[in-house]
Amino acid sequence: MEEQESGDVGDVSAELVNITQGGARNVTGTQVTLRQAGAQTVTAENLVIRQGGVVKAQADQLEMLQGGVMLAQTQTASLTASQAGAILSEGDVTMEQSGAQLLLARGDVTMDQSGAAAVVARNVKTENSGTVFLLAREVEGTVNTAFGPRESVIFGTVVGAVAGLVLLLARLARRR
Repeated sequence: MEEQESGDVGDVSAELVNITQGGARNVTGTQVTLRQAGAQTVTAENLVIRQGGVVKAQADQLEMLQGGVMLAQTQTASLTASQAGAILSEGDVTMEQSGAQLLLARGDVTMDQSGAAAVVARNVKTENSGTVFLLAREVEGTVNTAFGPRESVIFGTVVGAVAGLVLLLARLARRR
């Protein structure tokens, strides 16, 4: 077992890794727990983040409480009062009072008082949550969405047309 109570360490690799009030560059382990700690990259079967942060996490199971992650690649994820830049999940994702910029899940997404800029999932179950873009086969519950499937297609078409026009005008201006 590798245990770091405080301070910063470089690379850590062990079956069981516990880092409390410290930091690490690269962490690899079967069970990794970060308490008031941070790491650049974590690769684990089970990753628990409590009041900590990770830049890039790759874990079969991610559990986060009052934490943050920039990019998480998981089988399943559970976030409570946490923030994520992007979550890419092969399975289910549960968010309670949490937020994410991008949430892509092959499984189901459950959101309770949470928000995401973009959600793509098989099924989405929400309660008092919001998204900007939402794409799902089935949506259950109360969700405030700025762009549903129809609006997303219209938005994409308009943005694509405007971007094409700007590029065309820029090319014409360069030729003169």
